[in-house]
Amino acid sequence: MYKNSIFLLGERKCPTCREILPIEESFDRRENGQGFKKQCRICCNVATAYKNRQSSLSKRTNIAVYKSHERMLDNALRQKTEVTCPEKLRGMYPYMTDHQISRMSRLNEKINAANDFLIDEQNLWLNPNERTPAGIEYRTDLFDDNTEYQQDREELSIIDEQKEI
Repeated sequence: MYKNSIFLLGERKCPTCREILPIEESFDRRENGQGFKKQCRICCNVATAYKNRQSSLSKRTNIAVYKSHERMLDNALRQKTEVTCPEKLRGMYPYMTDHQISRMSRLNEKINAANDFLIDEQNLWLNPNERTPAGIEYRTDLFDDNTEYQQDREELSIIDEQKEI
């Protein structure tokens, strides 16, 4: 019926992304209501974003980028939340010093904030109409503090001096 299409038990191969997908779930109906469109919904969404005629390679590249963003969002959503409570960390790692526990707590807080940022960014990339003019909140209290690294350098230099003595 359609050129470059395969029909298998209610499934069709999209000519752009070359994946075999269920017709009812993945393909939109035509405007006249008779039959389904040739391209799957994802390929149609990517194709409508670009008005100019594209090569099949650039279409497949755009689809691969879109799917990559979907995978990154799925991976970020599956990421477990790191423990930031010093008391819980003390129970988990009784052999660590208070300084190590406090640094681990700050690091875990940064990991959680970075993962939240990644989730927000990927979600807004996939749904650009939800993006606000203000953008995504940047946690300056976590990521702009270089004093802790300076303190670590000072501590390491003291330790090195003590080793030399």
